[in-house]
Amino acid sequence: MLKDYPKTIVTKDGTLVRLRPVVPGDEEALMSFFSEIPLDEQWFLREKLTDPVFLKKWMTKLDYDQMLPIIGVKDDDSTIIANLTLYRFSSPSIRHVAHLRTTVHPKFRAMRLGSWMILDSVKLSLDLGIQKVIAEFVAGVEEAAISAAHKLDFHEEAVLKGYVKDRHGRYRDLIIMVKNLHEGWSDF
Repeated sequence: MLKDYPKTIVTKDGTLVRLRPVVPGDEEALMSFFSEIPLDEQWFLREKLTDPVFLKKWMTKLDYDQMLPIIGVKDDDSTIIANLTLYRFSSPSIRHVAHLRTTVHPKFRAMRLGSWMILDSVKLSLDLGIQKVIAEFVAGVEEAAISAAHKLDFHEEAVLKGYVKDRHGRYRDLIIMVKNLHEGWSDF
């Protein structure tokens, strides 16, 4: 499943970034990474990975078959600068679907790191037999990620109006985007 990892990619500014799965021992570096995400964005994370107790519990329950977290680590100093997680389900009715969440450190945005990681997750999803990748974005917060998803042929499947609430109590739309994968693709 993870035979292609670790792998190195190069960002737009020439930074070497190693992509690899999260492993035990990454806890402190993950805590540092998530704590540097702006508070307004942390609010929308699916898990409270800035809480040391929750993160420790999350790390002890790593199960790559259901939740596969891939991190982007700067090659020169091993700092985590991005996280992408594929969530899969055990039910046979939706085993062909994966949900994708991605977070990039603010200093490394606009360097196409998120796009690289999403593209890499498509290849990984194909290897896992996934046929559909679903990504959810908060309108007005994740515009760059929405743009990147469009460029990678995700299409808008639905908009849930006023579905999420921000830190200030304002309701925001949740945009659900989907990429259908095809087994015969060979351009990876």
